[in-house]
Amino acid sequence: MTKRIASLSLLVAIGGVLLVVTPRRAGADPNNANCKPNRASCTSNHQCCSGVCTAGLCAAPGATTTTTTTPTTTTIISTTTTTSSTTTTTQRFVDNMNGTITDKQTGLQWEKKDTTCPGIHCVNDIYSWCVGSDDFTCVNGGVPDGTAFTSFLRTLNGGDTGVGNCTVSDDATPPQAGFAGHCDWRLPTIDELVTIVDTSVCGGGGACIDPIFGPTSTLYCSSSTLARDPNVAWTYFFPFPGFTNEAFKPGRQEPFSVRAVRGGAPD
Repeated sequence: MTKRIASLSLLVAIGGVLLVVTPRRAGADPNNANCKPNRASCTSNHQCCSGVCTAGLCAAPGATTTTTTTPTTTTIISTTTTTSSTTTTTQRFVDNMNGTITDKQTGLQWEKKDTTCPGIHCVNDIYSWCVGSDDFTCVNGGVPDGTAFTSFLRTLNGGDTGVGNCTVSDDATPPQAGFAGHCDWRLPTIDELVTIVDTSVCGGGGACIDPIFGPTSTLYCSSSTLARDPNVAWTYFFPFPGFTNEAFKPGRQEPFSVRAVRGGAPD
């Protein structure tokens, strides 16, 4: 016997309108046993057992990706670099240990005074710049013929009572050494004399000069003549506060001391 299953149509009259209701095919629900397996053709998700219709084919549900973020701690190390700076102080005045002082700034070499008196370097000795007819006037108009030149410098440069012999022989050999091995000692100009003045050390009445120069007297004469008067020379008063002064060259009214110098080319 053949069993025929007929499609049933349900006629429902609602408000005078006749509706025809056709029951949905079995297998249209993913929970139905007739759902389509993976890779079967489909038009919508509910046709597939997986519930996913992709590009016309049933497919497995997409994998759920879980992203785990691990906190990262960044440590910044601050490095401090310390640079050591070494300051080298160069000594301006150098004691040559032979009775002389070298000024590295000007290149001048100075006589160092002492307290060996009598003696050519005696700090207490006083001199004249010229031979005077009186206390104020030079006999020969201010030429350097006083004891500062004829006695003091002559001795330093190997004169009759000096050290060595600073005269040139007939065969033109170099002159023999005078004081500290040199034959060119002279009186400083006033500008040169002022270069060794140091007012930072003369407080309390002391001489305004670096102690390396040895004992220092009051008034030192230069080789510079006053422009307005050939009978007057420029001098420097070394005790505090220190100042440039004038003195009559005969030296009898105001006796002065002298300090020899040589050279002049800085190192």
